[in-house]
Parts: sequence; structure tokens; C-alpha cells
Amino acid sequence: MKNKKKVIKEIEPWGVNIPYLILGLVYWGIGGISAFNNLPHHFYFMMIGTYSIYFGMISRLFFPARNYLATHLTSLFLLAIPYYPFQALASLVLIITELWSISDIRGYGSRFPLNLLVLSSPFASLIGWIFYVQFGYFVLVPPLLLYLLGVNIGVFSATLGIKAKLGFKQFSVFILVLLYPISISITIAGYVLWLLYKTRVKERNLSSILTLSVAVIVSFSSLFLGEQIHAFAFGVMIPFFFNCITYSTSRYNYGKLFPIPILSALSYFMRFVNLPLSSVFFISAVLIFLILNRHNFTIRTIKLGMSSKYLPRNLE
Repeated sequence: MKNKKKVIKEIEPWGVNIPYLILGLVYWGIGGISAFNNLPHHFYFMMIGTYSIYFGMISRLFFPARNYLATHLTSLFLLAIPYYPFQALASLVLIITELWSISDIRGYGSRFPLNLLVLSSPFASLIGWIFYVQFGYFVLVPPLLLYLLGVNIGVFSATLGIKAKLGFKQFSVFILVLLYPISISITIAGYVLWLLYKTRVKERNLSSILTLSVAVIVSFSSLFLGEQIHAFAFGVMIPFFFNCITYSTSRYNYGKLFPIPILSALSYFMRFVNLPLSSVFFISAVLIFLILNRHNFTIRTIKLGMSSKYLPRNLE
């Protein structure tokens, strides 16, 4: 009986994603200000913000237990320092957390869902941050693609009724991610075809359909308009991040998510016409996301690791 209680205590979660999300939004704000004022390091700040959100969500979904609090906070602290090589060190701590968690879960007699895309992304993150100084920011995109494409398999499976492909069935997506430097359109078109291969869409969900549609439209538009990094950011990164976060933490609001991919796509297209208006669309998408997920931002919900909507009245 004592051993059983120990196991239950060790897997008790907390809202690890929230401090990471706040850090990410702060760095996105700094990156936006630096762009408008022609200050250096715009991409660096934006990538720190993006990786902060990624670190928080992979921790929230795959290793949220409080006994990993030390490594959670260590990686958060390292990631927040805007100086090379602290983001690489943060990635190393994330890997340690993942391996620690896998070891614990195996010890409990349980298993992770074998989402190789997601579980490989921390290792790709370490490699990307080690080499970004030599090769530029494009090497930081594949780790994010591994996570975003991998984690949203479960969301699309649940919302569209398609069959989830896990384990070694994901090998094709690894190849598609490696093709990203050629064109993001190849990666995204291949991913959508892979999702739908040998399966059937049994349900219609506007938020999921628009998320996938915007990814395809924006990525193919980059073939003619250029700015592939921004096509990734506004066509894939923003819609896919907000898609999986809202579904996993505030599922009751998932049906209201559909304006976000539209606004994100408009932000990409307006970059070529009016940059301030492009920023308005982007900020609007972020504000809608925060409103939809507002029940996760209290001290109590951070402590317990779930939205206040899911808590009994006496625990809210």
C-alpha cells in the first residue's frame, strides 16, 4: 500500500506549461518590438519565445510530474537567458527530463504512447541550437516541426476521426521534415497526405480543417511570395501550437479556435502589404488564444495542472 501511494504522489502533475508560455509571449513581444525598431536579434528573440512554448507543452503533455520540478525550472531559467549557448544547455536539460520520465514510467510498468516524432524533438533541439550559429536559424525549424507535426496527430485523430499513426509508421514524416530546407510546402503537403493515407475522415471539425488548410495554403504561397521562415511561423507554427494547446488544456473551447488559423494566415499575407496591419492580425490571434485558455492562468490551476473548468468548486 505504501508503494502504491508513492507512485501516485510521483506522477502528480503541475501546470509546467504556463510559466514557459508566459516566457514565450514575453520574448515574442521583445522580438516584435525589435523588428519594428530595426534592432538586432529579432529572429533570435522570436525563436527563444517559440522554443519556450514548445518546452512547456512537451513537458506538460509527456512529463508534467512535480518530481521533475528541478529540471523543469532549470531548463526554463537557461532558456530565458538570451545568450549562446544557454538554449542548447536548456535542450540538454529537457533531454535529461525526458529520459528520467521514461525511466520512471517503465519502472511503474507503464509506457509512453510511441510518438517518435515528439520524443525525438528534444534531441533535434539540442543539435539545432548547437549548430545555429554556423548554419543560421533554419536549423531550428526541424525540431519544432517534429514536435508540432507529431503532437497534432493525436488532435487530428480525435477531432477528424482519422486513424492515428504512431511508432515506426512515422518514419515518412521524418523524411518530410528533412526536406524542409527545400520547401516547407513539400513537408506540409506530404504530412497531410500521410495523415489521410489509408484512413477516412469520419468527423467534420472546423478548427482542425482550417488548421490543416491554412498550413497547406500558406506553405504553397511561400513558393511565390517568399519568406519561408514566416510561412512556417504563420502557416504552421502558430496554428499548430494553438491547436494542440487549446485541445489538450481547454478542450471545451476547441470549437471556438477556428478564427486563429485565419488570422495567422492573414498576418503572413499582409506582411507583403502592410507590416503594422500584419502585426494586428497576429496579436488578435494571440489574444483569442489567451481568452480561450484563460482558465489555466490562476495560481490554483498552475499548482494542480489543469483548467479551473475541470476543478470542483471547492478547488477553484
